[in-house]
Amino acid sequence: MSQVQLAVGLSGEVNEITQRRSKPQRRRVARQIGGVVVAIAIWEALSSTGAVNKEALPTPGATLAAISANVGSLSSALASTLEAWALGMLAAGVGGIVLGTLVGRSKTADAATETIVRMMRPLPSLALIPIAILIAGLGIKMTSGLVSFAAFWPVFINTRVGVRQVDNKVLETAKVLGLRGFKLLYRVVMPASSPMIASGLQVAISLALVVTVSVELVGGTGGLGQFILLAQQGNEPSTMFAGIIVGGILGWALSIGFARLVDRLIPWRTQRAEGGR
Repeated sequence: MSQVQLAVGLSGEVNEITQRRSKPQRRRVARQIGGVVVAIAIWEALSSTGAVNKEALPTPGATLAAISANVGSLSSALASTLEAWALGMLAAGVGGIVLGTLVGRSKTADAATETIVRMMRPLPSLALIPIAILIAGLGIKMTSGLVSFAAFWPVFINTRVGVRQVDNKVLETAKVLGLRGFKLLYRVVMPASSPMIASGLQVAISLALVVTVSVELVGGTGGLGQFILLAQQGNEPSTMFAGIIVGGILGWALSIGFARLVDRLIPWRTQRAEGGR
């Protein structure tokens, strides 16, 4: 067989494999779109038929019109929410990964922090608003601080578990090859535990956005939360739902964007999941 024929044959096999993989992806996307369409249809039916009071549940058309009419205010609120979310996630991500790695590498530290983790993890961030106001005042510092508190725990716990689950044989082999200290962490421990860390960050991203909007809603610190609160107080349900829908779209975009980034940076995470099927 000539090199040209071999190349053509390999190209055909690659195309066939690509098509096989793309078909399930297309079906998945179609199902996702179908789910959104069905949800909108139910929303329209409940509102337009009077099954739910229109003053409490505006139609999708009225909500879309409210989004168009408040583009400027929504953009400003969205930017404020994103700023508080990003600051909180940055602190939670760095702190959770660093502390989780240190605790995961030490059995003594792991045992010493277990009780504290079990006590602090279930504590809702909103319960800390009075303390946060006294410490940081009303503003983005208070919001981002509460966001970082809520988002820290899934990152910390997943990092600790991921680091502790690294195979001892792998660590011993790396030490025999001369990898110790920071090199061992950077080249062996962190790559091996990165899928678990990524899962913790995935959970933290959504949780952080929920806490951001909730704190803004309760504390009136600006952002989408305050936008929704003012619309509710002004008896403007369409505008209120506009803020809610924009917040939902933001959460979806952040989650999807992070998942795509993880697939590129940690390809072995997907390979491991596919291998376990």
